[in-house]
Amino acid sequence: MTGSVVSPVLVGRDDETAVLRAAYESSRAGSPRTVLVSGEAGIGKSRLVATAVGGLPGDPLVLSGGCLELGSEGTPFVPFVAVLRDLVRRLGRDRAAALLPPGGAALGDLLPDLGPAPVRYGPARLLEEMLSLLGRAAEERPVVVLVEDLHWADASSRELFAYLARNLAGAAVLLVGTVRTGELAAGHPNWRTLAELGRSGAVSRIVLGPLKHRHVAALLAAVDGRPPDPARSARIHRRSGGNPLFVEALSSAGETPPGDLRALLLARVTDLPDPSREALEVMAVAGAELDDDLVRAVAGGPGRGLGDALGDLTGRELVVAREGGYAIRHDLLREAVYEALPPPRRRRMHARYAAALAGRAAPGDPAAGGTALAEHWTAAGEFERALPAAWHAAGRAGRQNAYDEQLHLLELVLEHWPKVPEPVDAIGADRAVVLERAATAAFNAGRSAAGVAYGTAALDELDPAAEPERAARLLGLRGRLQSRIDGGGRDDLRRAVALAPPGASEELRGRLLSALAFVEFMAFDLDDCRRHAAQALDLADRLGDDALRAPALLVLGALHGTDGELDRAGGAFAEARRAADAAGDAHTFLTTFQWESTFLGDAGRYEEAVELARTGQSAAERLGQARSRGSMLANARGVPLLLLGRWDEALRVVEDALALAPPPLYAAYLRLIAADIAHRRGHTELGGTLLRQVTEFAVHTVGAAEAKSWLALLRLTRSIDQDDPDTADLIVGEHLATAPETWPPQETARLAVLGARVQRARRAAAPRNRRVAAETADRLAALDRMLGTVRTTTPVIDAFRLTFRALTEGGGLPVWDGAAAAWRDLGNRHETAVVLVEAAAAALASGNRPGARSRLCEARAVAADLGAAPLLARIDDLAARGRLTATESGASDPAFGLTPRELDVLRPLAGGRTNQQIAAELFISANTVATHVTRILTKLGAASRTQAAAKARESGLLDAPP
Repeated sequence: MTGSVVSPVLVGRDDETAVLRAAYESSRAGSPRTVLVSGEAGIGKSRLVATAVGGLPGDPLVLSGGCLELGSEGTPFVPFVAVLRDLVRRLGRDRAAALLPPGGAALGDLLPDLGPAPVRYGPARLLEEMLSLLGRAAEERPVVVLVEDLHWADASSRELFAYLARNLAGAAVLLVGTVRTGELAAGHPNWRTLAELGRSGAVSRIVLGPLKHRHVAALLAAVDGRPPDPARSARIHRRSGGNPLFVEALSSAGETPPGDLRALLLARVTDLPDPSREALEVMAVAGAELDDDLVRAVAGGPGRGLGDALGDLTGRELVVAREGGYAIRHDLLREAVYEALPPPRRRRMHARYAAALAGRAAPGDPAAGGTALAEHWTAAGEFERALPAAWHAAGRAGRQNAYDEQLHLLELVLEHWPKVPEPVDAIGADRAVVLERAATAAFNAGRSAAGVAYGTAALDELDPAAEPERAARLLGLRGRLQSRIDGGGRDDLRRAVALAPPGASEELRGRLLSALAFVEFMAFDLDDCRRHAAQALDLADRLGDDALRAPALLVLGALHGTDGELDRAGGAFAEARRAADAAGDAHTFLTTFQWESTFLGDAGRYEEAVELARTGQSAAERLGQARSRGSMLANARGVPLLLLGRWDEALRVVEDALALAPPPLYAAYLRLIAADIAHRRGHTELGGTLLRQVTEFAVHTVGAAEAKSWLALLRLTRSIDQDDPDTADLIVGEHLATAPETWPPQETARLAVLGARVQRARRAAAPRNRRVAAETADRLAALDRMLGTVRTTTPVIDAFRLTFRALTEGGGLPVWDGAAAAWRDLGNRHETAVVLVEAAAAALASGNRPGARSRLCEARAVAADLGAAPLLARIDDLAARGRLTATESGASDPAFGLTPRELDVLRPLAGGRTNQQIAAELFISANTVATHVTRILTKLGAASRTQAAAKARESGLLDAPP
């Protein structure tokens, strides 16, 4: 397509590539195979075959040809003429002719370069000669014959392909055909031939399905040359249906389908029979999956004719039949068909849909028809009908926790408001009520910026003096929304509390006090937080109201957790969860999971934290808050996964959450996890991009203290690893005085440890400089005082204190080993390895080579398993400076640090086996194989299974006895 960008890499097709390579190895060994690769247009059949064939060992002779869209009556043997021409070009005319039988060759009729054909010959001779020609060519080197677009094969080509597939016995020939599904009508002879071939034991069938979201993200990264934005990749994945051609087209055209893509889509529609095309147009106007009765009601055609049309569309894979009805296969196709319809016809069809939906409604149910009814009346231009339909449907969506849908419907109400003569009479509510409900729906849906805008608009329509309680409610809502954007919102909440003084509306005041305490806790304004949470709980107890008690207990639980009183925190969270569940307060209910998980992680109980956050995420999805509370639960789950060294799992959690386009503050936390992992793996460019995104958010944000502390620590760590201790020390000095008051205890303790490492680096860079010695001593003393302000006692804080002591007091190996043991007991693998490297350096400094060797061996094993490239480089550097041999330092250069089990997996992987096949062979699970494969790719520095196999062969890894 003109203007589209083609990816330089194949993504998401590792298993399919392995099938092709395994078939080649089988053919190469004398057991010829045929592989049929099928899938819709643009799904990547040709790219898969080209990639798989491009790196085959044994220097195969690759011959290719393609069928033309001429049908069974077209020119015979078209693809095989191209194959023969390819053969002559590759081998030369004389050598190719020498492979033919003497006395004239029937193949000369196809390609005169092969010499004159006999005057007469039987119909089987040409087939036999092609079989003989390929077999003789394969005696010298393996042969791969690729026939593209078999669905268009003429009858003769179809017969020859099938003949070769059945008769290539003993020849080192791999026969590959690509088939575009949905191109031919059912019953076409090509389908019968392909179906017969598929039943042969020597024929493998690869059916290419749509790419998954993570593969679309990888494809966009390859096309754009930069890390993908998860929300954008999610949109493109949805719109493209996972079709690589459509993904690349949308990427290059700014998500607007280019004209040539639209023409390509409509070309398939133009050739449809009239009944099928009209049925497709009816479905395009529907905009979503629709059931059989609704299609028939709108189409208005005879039942059998419509059934035949739907069957034709399903057979051509333009429409998919599901249990609930029918849907057009791709959003892009639906959009193209819809936009090609004349506007007057579109409006008439929308009106017919709306009338059909309204006719289904039960008497007395104003919300019947839901969103579809409101949207069809809107598209039909019937705004007086659309407005009440949208209003009532929004109420139902809210009761069903479908908050995105509720917000969309309320936005329709606001859009139609000025178009309807008496909108208040039509829905029984004024515009301020609609705006307040829109702000509330936005809060629940995680659309914070939209919620602030609607809340502000609602406040503009009110007089606080005349309606103080209503104004207080709106100010409280806007403050909570603002806190999600940048950690602010306290001013709005304080104004709201002032508008609801004691004795006015106690219930409203209690809710506002809890909300204010919540925001104050997030800002680490702990004194005011304690006061307001206690006032809220007192009100709740006096009123006996679980709805008020739940958020107050939530904040008090968080305060207990901050104080290190984990048992009291757990009790408060459990009671808050019970009260919130009883009161139907989804926000508080979900936040209990988030905060309790966070405190478990802070205490080093990482596995418990992961599982609790996972439970909370599932609840968030069920309650329609996947984008809002669900994204923060993703953060609560991702952090302990990071610390446990389960980095790939953490990244999947982060990517899934970012794909939902969460509020800016929540997105910043998620990007910090990804940036931290990128840094630990040495992915400098990706880490830098993520840090710039978070920094851009932070500089325009007044709150978000926790995110800012993590950002500062990442900047500090990067400076240390870049051997820039002076810049690192500036960062330490910038936060030394304020960290104890504004940072979480764990982050303050980490700052002390990193600051101590900076001072060691400064002293090492200038060992005889008295000024530097004095400065570092002063800085270490200040760091020690800062660490002393951390009153919380948890295993994690203890591990930081032990590490700080080892860095500053010079207690020798026992102190270092105590610090390493503390991190090891917590399960924090990366920090364990870092401390072990520092311990090894201390051992070398004291002349203890065996001590250094044992600690470096353990550190190397952990770092290699994690794929922590910068840490591996530090280990290698220390080993070289200490003159430890590769064996002494735990390195195994010939084996790239692969464990025996990873070598077991590498051998079948290099043979082209899939994860499932390897699992069966080694008696382990496919998930375990996937984990091993990830580590193998990291250790070999390979981007794909193919590269890993090639590197293994080059390095002799496959030659070692199993």
